[in-house]
Amino acid sequence: MKADAQEAQTPPAPPPMLAPPRRKDDSNAWMVTFTDLVALLVTFFVMLFAMSTVKIHDWQNLTQSLRQQLNTVGDTQTAVPLLRMDMPSPDAAPGTDLDYLAGLLRAQLANAPVLSGASVRREQDRIFVSLPASLLFEGGDYALAPSAARAVFELGGVLRNISNRIEVAGHADPRPPRSRYPSNWELSLLRAHSVANALREAGYDGRVIARGYGHAQFDALPADLTPREREAVGRRVDLVIHSSAREALQ
Repeated sequence: MKADAQEAQTPPAPPPMLAPPRRKDDSNAWMVTFTDLVALLVTFFVMLFAMSTVKIHDWQNLTQSLRQQLNTVGDTQTAVPLLRMDMPSPDAAPGTDLDYLAGLLRAQLANAPVLSGASVRREQDRIFVSLPASLLFEGGDYALAPSAARAVFELGGVLRNISNRIEVAGHADPRPPRSRYPSNWELSLLRAHSVANALREAGYDGRVIARGYGHAQFDALPADLTPREREAVGRRVDLVIHSSAREALQ
């Protein structure tokens, strides 16, 4: 009986201690929200670009600028003078793509029988359209012949739709002039002005610089030409189309 009473008075043993629950590490949960936000922003800008219209002129300016910058990275090295005697010119805005213009001008000349003897030469940063003087002028004269004036006017109708800078250069052979002019320089300059005026009349509203070289560049002609061919090529007017954009008239 006494043992039973002692067992009845013994308090129950306390329950075992439970370990506290481990907290879940959620310190990087914000990255989920941030990733969703970035995905929504990218989707928004993609939709804006898909609904926009690309401006061809601005795109050409961009590609031309990239082409000019990337050309300096190539293997070709150009000698640069150590001392510059002129002020560096600012980067000019690019004009219409020269490869496109070269093809367009060749097609235009092919459709003009009067200018069938003209040629188009593409160089790195410009195009030369060489118009033989025999196709444009009478001997010793600077006024455009009627048929040539019409052909140059139509050629100017093509050039007025481009944004490139244009120069007109008159050339002559070394023979003394058989006209009222003291030298071939005056005649070559007047012929360049005649072609430049025809371009302006056709609607080209940029600044056209006319230059007369006389026979100053006659020795630079290809050496494989016969003397008759050299004289024929020497008497010409060149349309020089630059890769940079034209200057608007003030």
